[in-house]
Amino acid sequence: MRPPFIRPPSHVLHPLLEKIILLAPDRTCVLAFLGQNYFLPEDEQLQRNGYELFQMMVADLPTIHQERGNHLEAHFRPLLNAAMEMVMTLPDMPENTSGTYYAQAYIAIQNLIGAQKAAMSMYCRA
Repeated sequence: MRPPFIRPPSHVLHPLLEKIILLAPDRTCVLAFLGQNYFLPEDEQLQRNGYELFQMMVADLPTIHQERGNHLEAHFRPLLNAAMEMVMTLPDMPENTSGTYYAQAYIAIQNLIGAQKAAMSMYCRA
């Protein structure tokens, strides 16, 4: 049984992101599947990468908050959908599947957490 995801108290996750996290393999599971010789960057680094990438992807934010929110959601949603697709295909993988798929899904989710943090930061800017 995997331990429950513990949300940082100062951060609220997108509802679909919370569901993806519950369905996805956690760090311990991925490392156990890959073995100890595999290097997996720390969660904070993966989230920071997602944060920075999202900031580079989004430009020309509208000044009106509702428009800004719609603009950010339009950029965030494809990332969310891609991560969901990755996680949803994991149960159908054959047992002899490389752990790389699990690592990619885990990394995508950590990047997505960072992207959401960036989106919220960008939304709240004056």
